[in-house]
Amino acid sequence: MRRTRKKLYCGKGYRRKRLSLDLVLRIVFLTLVIVLAVIKLPEARARVLGSSLFRLNSISLKGNRYLLDSQVLRIAGVEKGTCGLRYDTEKIASRLEKHPRIRSAAVKKLLWKRLYIRVEERAPFALVDAQKLLEMDESGAVFEPVDPAVLPDLPVITGLRGKRIRPGDTISGDQIDQAIALLQRLRDPEVNLYDQISEVHLRRDGSIVLVAVELGIPVILGSEDVSKRKLQALRVAMADMQQRGLLPASVDLRFKGQVVAKVQEQPASEESDREGAGTGTYALF
Repeated sequence: MRRTRKKLYCGKGYRRKRLSLDLVLRIVFLTLVIVLAVIKLPEARARVLGSSLFRLNSISLKGNRYLLDSQVLRIAGVEKGTCGLRYDTEKIASRLEKHPRIRSAAVKKLLWKRLYIRVEERAPFALVDAQKLLEMDESGAVFEPVDPAVLPDLPVITGLRGKRIRPGDTISGDQIDQAIALLQRLRDPEVNLYDQISEVHLRRDGSIVLVAVELGIPVILGSEDVSKRKLQALRVAMADMQQRGLLPASVDLRFKGQVVAKVQEQPASEESDREGAGTGTYALF
């Protein structure tokens, strides 16, 4: 009786497993070689990191309204076309948040090929006279203008005293807090006088004087907080005086329940002493 010889099975499934295992081993071996080369040999490291395989191909930037894309990337310290393995997202975010104008930053990376950066900038709320004009947001944080030659049309806070103010500082204190709160009330739609104020002057005695854009009229507020209702009365009084053709030399809000204005008869173009040009009192109750 003839015996049949059994053949070993060498099917496709077995060959696939062997091939996939071989591929994994090759990848692991190649990775180890690259890592050892990078660690041991500076030249090899530079060659591997400079390879097009690890190049940063895309940078997505969102959220910047004032800073240019190029300025944000320079602050972040990243550049398209360089090695993406070198960039640490936490370090990039930290560099961005150290910039006085940037409130917060979030950075994500897809492998080493793509980088996603989102920033939140501080919105300029006023200018601060600190030997040179700096921008300030509503929290009192101070930062450089994007372009010193083109300043935004914002009220200027003058009369600040104490230590020198630098970009990155956050200024605080009773007077500056009062000035910020006052500007916020002036910007309220029911008051709508924010754009009509050119200067907020902080006096040594603790009082505040506003300077109106039109004719540089001083508006004396005193040292107490001015209510929203009184600022509304100021807006009505200024509009009424303009309609009547009255030229105010000064406006005083320190009196309870009224807005008092010294007016002058001479046209504003004629030289006259404003303190002595008053001809009466205009009051709105």
